[in-house]
Amino acid sequence: MNAFRIAVLALAGLGFLGFGLWFLVDPIGPLAAIGITATGAPAATEFRAFYGGLEVGLGALMLVAAAKPDWRSAGLWLVIATNGGIAAGRLIGVAIDGVWVPFFTYALVWEVGFALLAALGLRQAAGERPRTAVDR
Repeated sequence: MNAFRIAVLALAGLGFLGFGLWFLVDPIGPLAAIGITATGAPAATEFRAFYGGLEVGLGALMLVAAAKPDWRSAGLWLVIATNGGIAAGRLIGVAIDGVWVPFFTYALVWEVGFALLAALGLRQAAGERPRTAVDR
């Protein structure tokens, strides 16, 4: 089901794009809302670059992959790698630091959810492709 893969890529891409744009406009605010404090121009610039620029780039690439059939599988792997990596890092941080804030619940639902949806999209794509002599 091609529409499912397109939807996963588009929604994941829009999520990264939206979050990235938020950080480009207001790099300190989103983190302050969950209790992370940082001050000064160097912190703002770093948050704009890493949380803003990186996420805008990832989101844009996911949206392009949604629009280009030949890129969809690679785009779904990107969704798995980014969301899965962020979720793993978050869980490792929780285990090491022993801290949990409500935001982590919402973030993990998003991150693990999109990684699983992308994996499902890849599984469906594998089931739809024609079998070749190499597959047998």
